[in-house]
Amino acid sequence: MVKPKMLSPSLREPKRYIAYKLISEKPIPVADIYNAIWSSLLNFLGEVGVARANVSLGKDMWNEEKKIGILKCAHTDVENVRTALALINRIGDVPVVFHVLGISGTISGARRKFLGEVNLAKFSPPKPEEKPEQAQQQ
Repeated sequence: MVKPKMLSPSLREPKRYIAYKLISEKPIPVADIYNAIWSSLLNFLGEVGVARANVSLGKDMWNEEKKIGILKCAHTDVENVRTALALINRIGDVPVVFHVLGISGTISGARRKFLGEVNLAKFSPPKPEEKPEQAQQQ
C-alpha cells in the first residue's frame, strides 16, 4: 500500500496556538472544560464556522496545576475563537473566566512563553570562567 505524500509546509494551512488561563473558584475536570469550549464554539460560530476554524484541543495541552491550556486554530479565525472563549461564563454551576494569555505561531513557542516550559535539549551549560594564574598576579 502506498502512503499519500505529505503537503509541503508552504502549502499547509497556517495555524495559531492560543494560550488561555481558566479562572474559577473550584477545580473543574478537563472534560467539562473541553465540552464548554466546544459548545461555545458551536453556539457562536456554527458547525461550518467551527470546521473552518479547524479548532483542536489536545490532551497534553492542559496544565492542571496552573490552569493554563493551549488550543490550536486556523490563523484566519483567531479572533472568532477568542470571542467564543470570552462568551463562556459558567461551567456547570461554577462561574468561570477565560483569560487569553497570548497567541503564538508554533506550539513550542506557546509552551515556552506561556507555560514556562524549557527545552533542555537546546540548553548548554555555561562554560567555567578561566581563573587567572596566580603567578601572573604576583
